Amino acid sequence: METTKRTASVSIRNNTSKPMVSISLVHKYSDVYKHRREWAAIPAGDTSSESLKVEYNTGFFTTGRDWWFISWYNQDMKTLHYSNPHNFRGTFDAIEKGVSGDAIVAAGTILAPIALVSGGILALPAAMAAVAAAKATTDKLFDSGDTTGYKQHILRDDDAGKITEIIINEDQTITFKSQSGDSETVYTSTTAPGR
Repeated sequence: METTKRTASVSIRNNTSKPMVSISLVHKYSDVYKHRREWAAIPAGDTSSESLKVEYNTGFFTTGRDWWFISWYNQDMKTLHYSNPHNFRGTFDAIEKGVSGDAIVAAGTILAPIALVSGGILALPAAMAAVAAAKATTDKLFDSGDTTGYKQHILRDDDAGKITEIIINEDQTITFKSQSGDSETVYTSTTAPGR
């Protein structure tokens, strides 16, 4: 059996009582494929309207692994939440070094007075600021070849063409739900860079 390149879609579900803004999801399949997506906002109890398409390999001689990192802010942009499977401070250090704080403060200035409207739609300037802040938060992690602080959740043959859902829970856990199986990790909250 040879190696087969496959694709799957990934969505985020906000299973908390608060809106998530400036959401960034990074996927790395070892050092072969890298993917990322940013969302402006996901209201409490809602799912991302668009998904991230990821590539991965399956087959007998496949040695790669799927690694995941997700981050988001509270609506006032004062608190950063991020997946932290092994409670690595180094992950936050990498985020903090990569973000000047200007994008976060600018997004917070725009987002703080704005309430999320029905369906998670933000006004265009607020949405653009939220996406820019999300991207700035994970640029350094995305560009790095390192996966320290990432959660491993392996995609298999059964997941090809299907949706894997990443569920952010109120109890500071994150559930990865795929056709082939589920896994869990935790997330950490800290003061946002530049705040």
